[in-house]
Amino acid sequence: MTARITLCLSFLLLRAMIVHAQLDSVPRWSFALSPQLGFVIAHHESMQHLIQGHSAGGHVYAKRQVDGSKYWHQAYNIPEHGVDFTFISTGNPTQLGRQISSSYMLNLPLLRKRVVDDNIQISSTGFAHWLGLGLGMGYATKRWDLETNHQAAVLGSKLNVAISIQYSTRLLAFNAGELRAGLRISHFSNGAFQLPNLGTNNAGVFLSYASRSKSPSAVHILAAPSHERYLFSAGLVGGLKEIQPPTGRKYTALVLSTLAERRVSYKSAFGLGLDVLYDSSIRPQVQPRTDVVVTPIQVMQLGAVFSYSLFFDRFALKIQQGYYLADAWRLSGSLYHRVGLRYTIGRHMYAQLTLKTHFAKADYGEVGIGYCFRK
Repeated sequence: MTARITLCLSFLLLRAMIVHAQLDSVPRWSFALSPQLGFVIAHHESMQHLIQGHSAGGHVYAKRQVDGSKYWHQAYNIPEHGVDFTFISTGNPTQLGRQISSSYMLNLPLLRKRVVDDNIQISSTGFAHWLGLGLGMGYATKRWDLETNHQAAVLGSKLNVAISIQYSTRLLAFNAGELRAGLRISHFSNGAFQLPNLGTNNAGVFLSYASRSKSPSAVHILAAPSHERYLFSAGLVGGLKEIQPPTGRKYTALVLSTLAERRVSYKSAFGLGLDVLYDSSIRPQVQPRTDVVVTPIQVMQLGAVFSYSLFFDRFALKIQQGYYLADAWRLSGSLYHRVGLRYTIGRHMYAQLTLKTHFAKADYGEVGIGYCFRK
């Protein structure tokens, strides 16, 4: 299943890069080199003893600016995108080791578009700042091991999903390039596929030298494409998870979900939905509490979801807040969360890759498909 999830994620990332890289030859690739200094965040009290020094490392960002030939380029103010390679020494080489990741990163400008004579003017010298979103795969040189590393109950696997979010700003621009500075948080987790899975969050500040890429100085404004007002979708996703103690069997989790969304703009939509959830790991956890045999029906859950979507052409970033309307056992409280990607295939089908969590604790990764009606 790990290989399957990895392949699905790799396909989505590769597809994203292919779609976003189908541009003309004007914007060229450039590089940003960024040394970084920070620390691993002790987001759980059991991690306090693992924080033994500052983390250090850096990232290389191979990037290009989109050319404005698609409307989503202009809706997000002509962003940068590319591949980000990151290396982090956690400050505890014995127990946490080093972390290496490769991610697709989209760097979204935060300034409003400057429009002159029906053209978007692109400045490479004035003030600018960006919000960067990265998703990829990571490798940790150290993981929890019962015999050799039992005190580092943080990552149960060496292969993990890598998620990053950063803020950066331009400090100085000159002919050959520019200096940027920023803040970044990088997250490693395997989605509870293999316990323990507290995950790591590394926060750091960086100084970046970005070489100058040739980019259009002005992009002709495109008319906003028509889009549906309402989206109605239904899908099935599933995943595998472990429960305590670690190194045990994998349990299946399935979710049948429905979602009704109101698209308020080209970029975003709000929605409400219902989830019917079946988590086979609940039975072995609750059976010792009762003399009556617990059936699969008795561990099923019903959840209500409030959803927000951010659209990038065929991709949509989904952020959802869920509440268990029916849950007989309440092992993880009343609230759950979901975040991830949905990719539209053709007119109606979609593929989904998401992570279900209970606050900072991952529950399981979800992979699935569904069908969408548009109105």
